[in-house]
Amino acid sequence: MDEMAVRLGFVGTGGIANRHLGCAQKRDDMEVVASCDVIMERAQEAANKYGGKAYDDAVAMMDNEELDALVICTPPFAHGDIEEAACERDIHFFVEKPVAISMELAGRVLKAVRDSGVITQVGYMFRKSAPIIAAQKMLSTRAIAMVQAHYYMPGLPNKGWWTKMELGGGQLVEQATHMLDLGRFLAGDVKSVMGKTSTVHDWVPPAGYEEPEGGLVSVKEGFEIPDTTALILEYESGAMGTLSCSLVPQVKWDNGFKVVAEGALVTIDGANANWTNEDGEVTEEAPSDWYDAVLVEFTDAVASGGTTTIPYEEGVKSLAISLAGYESVKRGNAPVEIAEILPVGL
Repeated sequence: MDEMAVRLGFVGTGGIANRHLGCAQKRDDMEVVASCDVIMERAQEAANKYGGKAYDDAVAMMDNEELDALVICTPPFAHGDIEEAACERDIHFFVEKPVAISMELAGRVLKAVRDSGVITQVGYMFRKSAPIIAAQKMLSTRAIAMVQAHYYMPGLPNKGWWTKMELGGGQLVEQATHMLDLGRFLAGDVKSVMGKTSTVHDWVPPAGYEEPEGGLVSVKEGFEIPDTTALILEYESGAMGTLSCSLVPQVKWDNGFKVVAEGALVTIDGANANWTNEDGEVTEEAPSDWYDAVLVEFTDAVASGGTTTIPYEEGVKSLAISLAGYESVKRGNAPVEIAEILPVGL
């Protein structure tokens, strides 16, 4: 291990954390010093596989280990205290999206980040895909007319917090935030949002139903979030946008993203990009490890004292679009200005 390797502590070791742990393990400029999870057994599994010590208390991990940075991969409801504790200890942090489920909490952490001066990065990994960066560069000199996105899932992730708005924030906050952030990256900031939601599927489990472990499900006890959502976005540039997302069980995942601009039509497919303009058609494919770039940029910044391209405030701005969509629903589908939602100074 390189003596100058960035010493990382992981908080939350399920799901997406394994992608980042795998990235750190294979690089000489990162060292997994410790992993923490509320389920000690899971933390120990990560420690056994990727190295370092296991904890079930994030603050204890920060206080007992010499950490350069945290990688925070907790569910939406578990954000806030961990980030603030990192700021108090001058520990830089990478945090998975969404950064919070309320603007009050996001604003609180943003203040702590600014007061402490720690380096931050949010896991909006599509922004670090080379094909998408190339598409953004091509679009940057053109007037954008329409940003169209959809996120259709063949069911509900089988996690109890997913069904509660106060724990997961619903599909708009937890998942479709990737699409909303990508829209900001390609077309600039959003000015206002109009939203509508509905629940069209019967999520009540039948008598005698035995719930599987993990995966996606078509029924779930205590389902309280919308399963279908539509937004109309007005960008500050004058561009318009739409987002439609659904959890209603169908047959396959289907995510899509298009940008209509003067003289160009762009299609984003995962981390890949295709566009047609006056020069003809261009197809750019991302390398297989494209998703590592967002963590690599963060640890490079920590090592050099540099900056990141997706700091915490970017996560707050993208969260605001989701929250404005739900606020619009509360107001009878009236438009909500993003400026109303954002913390002061953003």
